Amino acid sequence: MGLADWVDRLHPRAVKPMAPLVPVYFPQSCPLDMGWRLRMRRLAMKYWSVPSAFLLSLLCYLKTLCPTVYVEGTGELIGATHFLGTAHPTGYPLFCLFGRLFSAFLPLGEVAYRINLASACTGALAIAALSAFLRWRTSNSWAALATALAFGLSSTFWSQVVIAEVYGLSTLAIIAVLGIGIKTAENRDERSLILLFYLMGLGLTTHLSQVLVWPGLFLLLAWRWPELRRFPVILGKAFAALAGGYSLVIYLPVRSGLGEGFHWGPVDSFEQLWQHLSGAIYRSSFLALPWEGALLNAGRWAGQMVREFTPFLMIFPPWGIWVAWRRDRMSAVVAGSAVLMNLVAAWNYHRDPNGLGVFFLLSILGLALFMGFALEDLGRRLARLFGNASGLVVAVGVVAVVLVGNYEKSDRSRNWVPYNYGVEILRGLPANAVLVTEGDDASYIIDYLKRVEGMRPDVDLYNRIGRGTDLLRPGEHQTGFKSLNSRRAKRERELILTGVRPVFYLVPRQMPVEDYTFVPVGLYYQARPKASLGDSVKVNIDFENARSADFYRDPWVRKIQSNYWFMLGEHLRALGRDERALEAYEKAAEIARDSRTVRFNVGLMYFRQKRLEEAAGHLKASLEIDPWMVDPYRLLAEILQRQGNHAEAARMLKRARDLQGRS
Repeated sequence: MGLADWVDRLHPRAVKPMAPLVPVYFPQSCPLDMGWRLRMRRLAMKYWSVPSAFLLSLLCYLKTLCPTVYVEGTGELIGATHFLGTAHPTGYPLFCLFGRLFSAFLPLGEVAYRINLASACTGALAIAALSAFLRWRTSNSWAALATALAFGLSSTFWSQVVIAEVYGLSTLAIIAVLGIGIKTAENRDERSLILLFYLMGLGLTTHLSQVLVWPGLFLLLAWRWPELRRFPVILGKAFAALAGGYSLVIYLPVRSGLGEGFHWGPVDSFEQLWQHLSGAIYRSSFLALPWEGALLNAGRWAGQMVREFTPFLMIFPPWGIWVAWRRDRMSAVVAGSAVLMNLVAAWNYHRDPNGLGVFFLLSILGLALFMGFALEDLGRRLARLFGNASGLVVAVGVVAVVLVGNYEKSDRSRNWVPYNYGVEILRGLPANAVLVTEGDDASYIIDYLKRVEGMRPDVDLYNRIGRGTDLLRPGEHQTGFKSLNSRRAKRERELILTGVRPVFYLVPRQMPVEDYTFVPVGLYYQARPKASLGDSVKVNIDFENARSADFYRDPWVRKIQSNYWFMLGEHLRALGRDERALEAYEKAAEIARDSRTVRFNVGLMYFRQKRLEEAAGHLKASLEIDPWMVDPYRLLAEILQRQGNHAEAARMLKRARDLQGRS
């Protein structure tokens, strides 16, 4: 059946009062025949919510778009996209290629802004696709529009599409796969099946979470097209199409090590490619929690869902499950299985709780789909009582509730804290310095500033574990992990001992030279001989960026701001002003009150000053945030030993050993 025949079968109720707007798209002077023009008008009248969803969501995203680099991995993704490098696992080649179009051809703002804009556009396309899906599976355009915007303005999705992230594109791919999957199950034709599998393969290049929707699709095909298994030729073509879509990952070995782009690590051998594509470095975090951890994550998920849609709208997802099961069981199966698979994976995933929320994104999408069915059912019921205008009132109310509830915490338009932090670090370094970074908090911000904006070309930047800027030379990665780390430590020693260039560190962990120590200098540490500790330590920190508070600051931004105060404490401690130092550490903990690492580090500082009660308080706070960290239990055991509580100390040590065995 062709498109024209399909449009002809539209129900008359699809013709909406929006008809006066349709000639704008299809004027009378259109060279098409009248029958085709009429069909296209009907199609436009049915799906007017799709362009509306795109434009309205994009408007919100542009209003709240981050103007520059943000926290965590955005800096490395921008560097990998702009220069066509290789991003962190699983590589995200489709986003890199799409974002490169924006950074290369859009003469607007700096590179970070352009790639943030690319992310926003993929998010708006995903919202348009969601509106199209819901309008296709329901009969209410207002419900489809309201639901799509409610999801688009949910706090997690919104906050991810206004920075350089892959989740907008990944969500677009998921919605496309779900829609084509249902269409394939309905039509049971070869072309739809091949298209479905191709999109499944292509979607897998956007994010590994795509595989979580596959079980529901396979279940749907087995239910609606059971005879398919008797056609091996068709199945062979389908899996060939899947491989064809996934073949875009060839980009990774082709671009590995080439150009000025960010390269997470070498992807030259098949083993390296497989580890990158499968996210091998994250495997230990999956199924790493005891059942209590899964329950804790389940509670966090429940609280997050309330925050995503506000408490006023939480009646709609369970209502929608009931409606979808009665009226559109295929949609109920694929959406429900996607939610369940996401929860099984995410509830058993261990990482910093402040970054866990984005891993629930698929379940948020699934609940939004069910919300669409509930709003459509509500619209039907209200229309019988109050007329068709009631649907508009409900739609506006739903969108307004989510918009007002999430606008402030999703707005990144005035947040320059990460950018300013990186600039202050680079500007404070002396000429021809070497800076060794570690962790995600600032490493990739600084990498972006040097690599993309060309700031401080005289400074050499190295990542201590080889992410983006490696101490190792090309070709030195064909050994085990421990051997690689020992080689990097050797290079660090060489840099320090030659004394030709000053060497600085962001994190004072494991000084590689025995007679050297970390001395606080500004927002970082310098490697200096212990014999030179008599040299004066000057406090030279500008706190303006740390005090910025006239906008929403998520935990990652507040963690950066807390580092100003923590470094003040390090300076004061080096000067022997211990009480003042503890006050500064306490201020850092107050700002980053929900950071497990900051609370642990502050507890460690109290421990070193023999303030055991205060140390234990911060360590317990760290464990309240993440009960599955090993180091706080070990340090608490040491404190309890010193306090004479040997039984409790033994329990803490056993807890630490048990957790160590799981990792």
